[in-house]
Amino acid sequence: MKPTKFFGLGGMQEIGKSTLVIEHNDKIFILDAGIKFGNGSITGIKGIIPNYKYLKANQNKIEGLFLTHGHEDHMGGIPYLLQEIELKFIYAPKIAIKYLEAKIDERKIQTNVKFIEIEKDEKFTFGDVVVDFWTAQHSIPDAFGIRFSTPNGSLMFTGDFRFDYTPIGNFTDFDKLKQMGDENLTVLFSDSTNAMRPSHSPSEKDILKDIRNYMDKAEKKIIITAFASNMTRISAIIKIASELGKKVVAFGRSMVNGVNIGRDIGYIDVDASVFIDKKNISKFAENEIVILTTGSQGEQLAALAKMAIGKHPQVHIKNKDLIIFSSSPIPGNRMKIELLINNLYKLGADIKENKIDGYLHTSGHAYREEHDKIFQLTKPDYFVPYHGEYRMSVVHGQTAVENGVKSENILIAAHGEVYEMLDRKITLSKEMIDSSPVYIDGEKASDMTSKIIKEREVLGESGFVHVVVIINRAKNEIVGRTKIISRGTLYVKTSLPIITESRRLVHGAILYKIKNHDNWTTQQLKKLVQERLQPYFYKIKRRRPIITSTIFYTDDLRLINPPDEEIIA
Repeated sequence: MKPTKFFGLGGMQEIGKSTLVIEHNDKIFILDAGIKFGNGSITGIKGIIPNYKYLKANQNKIEGLFLTHGHEDHMGGIPYLLQEIELKFIYAPKIAIKYLEAKIDERKIQTNVKFIEIEKDEKFTFGDVVVDFWTAQHSIPDAFGIRFSTPNGSLMFTGDFRFDYTPIGNFTDFDKLKQMGDENLTVLFSDSTNAMRPSHSPSEKDILKDIRNYMDKAEKKIIITAFASNMTRISAIIKIASELGKKVVAFGRSMVNGVNIGRDIGYIDVDASVFIDKKNISKFAENEIVILTTGSQGEQLAALAKMAIGKHPQVHIKNKDLIIFSSSPIPGNRMKIELLINNLYKLGADIKENKIDGYLHTSGHAYREEHDKIFQLTKPDYFVPYHGEYRMSVVHGQTAVENGVKSENILIAAHGEVYEMLDRKITLSKEMIDSSPVYIDGEKASDMTSKIIKEREVLGESGFVHVVVIINRAKNEIVGRTKIISRGTLYVKTSLPIITESRRLVHGAILYKIKNHDNWTTQQLKKLVQERLQPYFYKIKRRRPIITSTIFYTDDLRLINPPDEEIIA
């Protein structure tokens, strides 16, 4: 019998772009196809997705894509995947399907993919591979864990999950988890995001208790910012607003889309009169309004950021307005959030933050005690931490060992590493799959943009220096003075000694080259400019600017056919 292969194209030793592949007897199953959001303030990159080359080369083997839930880090890569391969089936929860249909319509993607809704007791059979599910608790309705059973053993994926014994969304199917353990689970893949956090995550009901208390006491309008994807909480907040006799309006594209989808499929179940059009806010008293908005992470273009600087067309923050941050900072966003909150305070708003003013947010990812519980229920022979950074994976592996998994059976996999499962034994193969990242620049995805991203980072940190040299080729002489143009590296007028020395280095190096060597080329001269100036700028400025150059050639001071891309104004 052939071994069952599995490998990660994304989500291994990182948070985001979760994409796992299982291959058995010429059948390929994809589990999730996520995106990792880029740092647009530095590189201009919208996001990062996995490299789909292997899937494209083997698309005739693909049985389907299976989704654990409808969050972007698990399904945001699908619009790009659909443009790469002819995918026939996507098996997904109802709400994920609605999000995907909206994305496909919005981007006008031409595809014949068929959506098949996942349900609790559903089971799909593909030859000798059986796929079944268990309902999971997460910050979005319709979250599932997925098991693939093969003659070589079984693989179970938790997706993003937590255990909440008093949930407001899905109930965890503990009986099914125990059943999977009793049926000798071979390998468990489990969400490592909060593997380093001790104890147990707070219940969503406790979060809503504090939020309701603040909403009930509010004197003016209420503005609540949260992750738009946390539909479970958004739905509960809308219900509270309805019970308090208030009107609800959503701002921010993702928040508006989420609320519309939630209402459309019945997850947000309140009377239509609760919602008002954003253009009609002024017709209601201040204390009647609840605003749901994007911007919890300090995003400059989000609705809340515009409100904070007085540039939002409909919402003007006034003294004693209540603003609730039902969220926690994503790593790297703390400074932006603090700046946003300071601006809101200057407008006289009453700000409530998570943990400072009570429990206003709980993670959708399991803490240590919840990880203990899932190991005790499923009793896997092997464990693969995924969807967590390396340090989180290591700690998660230690938790697995403390719950009975052998230390040699902890597999902290890297992207592209192929593992083989044969007769319930797993080994690392010598095969490697190309898993280099693909960057989304604007709306275009390309694996050729790595060099561009690096150049943008260097430009942001060190700027660039451009050198212009004119050479009389007939006499092998440099004509006139070498020109130095700098942006972001130094201020020319106050750096004349550096400019003078740069000119001297370039002039001397090029003159020696053209006088003492035959058959030199323009590219050789450009490389020479880089080799002379890069170490000099690092020595004098401790910077490594991008060094570019233009070489003009003259005959009696007349330009002779300079390449178009080298002409500068």
